[in-house]
Amino acid sequence: MSDKNQDEPSGGGMKIDIGQVSAAGHVVISGRDAFVTGSTRGDGSEKHVLTMGGVEASAEEIQELRTLLSQIDQKIETANLEPATYDAAKHNAATLKDQLASQSRPNEHLLVQATEALLEYGPDIAGAVVAAFTIPLAGKITAYAGKRALQLYRRLRASLQTPPSELSGA
Repeated sequence: MSDKNQDEPSGGGMKIDIGQVSAAGHVVISGRDAFVTGSTRGDGSEKHVLTMGGVEASAEEIQELRTLLSQIDQKIETANLEPATYDAAKHNAATLKDQLASQSRPNEHLLVQATEALLEYGPDIAGAVVAAFTIPLAGKITAYAGKRALQLYRRLRASLQTPPSELSGA
């Protein structure tokens, strides 16, 4: 076994380790035996790509959805729920938030299950849940999550168009 470090350049060359490079335009490395390892992202512009629920979104869209999701928590706090129901509501709200706000594709089953459970905790909480599903970003996320999640989104959107008298069967 050789004592020579395999990372050491051979023939008197130079070795440079760079953890991260941020540059606009082109980066040129010249010289013989130059090795570049890693990856790049983007086109060098100042545009930042943000992801929420596994889909691209603007900072404004993300902030809007986060605000609406925080209103669900506020409604749970002000609702007069039994301790066990309160805990279940907080758990479902956290699950919904985790699914919608994750960087990757939401788990469709968890997203739908948490949403449907939250709709059962009273009109104030249900209203906050429906409000979170009124924005286009929620539609993009549910469409990406799967067919069942998209159907839930459409059902919640349609509930906004239905007069309360028809919802109660009166």
